[in-house]
Order: sequence, then structure tokens, then C-alpha cells
Amino acid sequence: MNGSIVAEKSHLFSAVPSTPNCASIYERRRHLLIGISPFNSRFSDDYIYRLVGWAASEFSEIAVLLAGVEAANLLEAIGTPRIKAERKVRHAVSRNRNSAERALRSHKRDTSQIFTFSDFSENSVYQSLRAEVEAIFRNQSDFRTACLEMSRAALLGRTRGINQPNYVPTEDALTIAVEYVIAELPFFLAAPEIIGVEESLLAYHRPWELGEKVFKGAFGLQVHRNHGYLIVSEVDNSCTQANTPK
Repeated sequence: MNGSIVAEKSHLFSAVPSTPNCASIYERRRHLLIGISPFNSRFSDDYIYRLVGWAASEFSEIAVLLAGVEAANLLEAIGTPRIKAERKVRHAVSRNRNSAERALRSHKRDTSQIFTFSDFSENSVYQSLRAEVEAIFRNQSDFRTACLEMSRAALLGRTRGINQPNYVPTEDALTIAVEYVIAELPFFLAAPEIIGVEESLLAYHRPWELGEKVFKGAFGLQVHRNHGYLIVSEVDNSCTQANTPK
């Protein structure tokens, strides 16, 4: 394939690398980091089981990345009291972790390879990358705008999910919510160095819009050469239900 960008279908999932470098990493299939979002109905027990099963059949090593405490900012931004927001996040992340553990165990993979953003708060690589992101956020208006737009999309998605279709984020709400974006960005830039592997692809079910600009050299941020992004989509789940071990 020589680093060409193509979509591959296997075990009812398709995988699309974001760039030629991502495609080269995908060809080697050494490590996949599966991103799982809280408060997203897509990530049911069955879906996570199927996704981990696909990953286990494709990659030498796999890990799972869950949200950290900053996810509470998304709830706080739409009016949830902070203490209640943190409690909801703990519950949602715990549910995601349990689903991931069952899936990894069922597919004979290492259940210790489940991480949250918060696990790396004292990690020197993560701290350095986050400081870089925060500095660019403060000093570059175009990057700040792009991050705030990601926050806006996240808030609108969340409020649609709880039947608040007329919600309009305020500037204060976006400022609160953007902490979640800033917390996750280091994993989009250099996950291998953060989690301690040679190379990896971060897998998620939709394109990383901000990343498209970063990959093109915008904002002064660089995605490390040993890290890539993979859009993984379920092709057909019409006959894949109710097979998850309990």
C-alpha cells in the first residue's frame, strides 16, 4: 500500500487513516488506542465488545482511552452543579471501563490497558504537551476559535441527547467546556509517548476536524510521526447483537 490512504473493511468495521503517515502506521498494526466517550449512546456494551473484537483481530496490542475529570466541564457548562457533574462523570466512566474490561477479557487482551486522561496528570510528556496546547490557545486566536468550536459541537451534541434542542452555548459555557478539549488534545498529538509504546493509532468513529488542520501544519502544533488517527466505523451491525458475554 506504500502509505496510501484507503478504507479497509474487516469484521464489520471499516478503517480510514487520516493521512499517508497514518496509513503507514496502520499497515504495521502494532498498537491501537480506542477512544471511548462518556454520555454517548453509541458506546454500548455490545458495540464496545464488537469494536474491541475487531481491534484484537487486527492489532498486536490494543488499549482503551476514557475521559477524565474534565468531562464534568461539559455538564457544568450546560448548568449541572459541579459536584453532581463530577458524580455523573464518575458513573459514566466507570460504566465505560466495565464494558471495556469485559471486552478485553473476552478477547484475551490485557485489561490493565485502560486509561483515562486523568491517569496522566503527573506524566511529564502529557504535562509538556498540555502546556504547549494551553500556550497556543492563549496566544493564537484562530486556534482558540477552533477549540471553542469543538466545545460548541460537544455541548450541542450533549443537549440534543437530553432533549434541549434549543440550547445556545454562551461564551462562559464555552470557556468552561473547552477545558475538556484541551485535556484530550495531547492524546491526539503524541499518544505513544504518553502511554509508553513505540507507535500507535488513536481510533474514533468520526473525523477529527481540528486534527485536519493540525495535520496540515496549522497553529504550530505537530502530530508526532509515530502517532496517527484512524476513523473506525461499523459497516453493518444487523446480525451482531446479543453476543456480548456478561
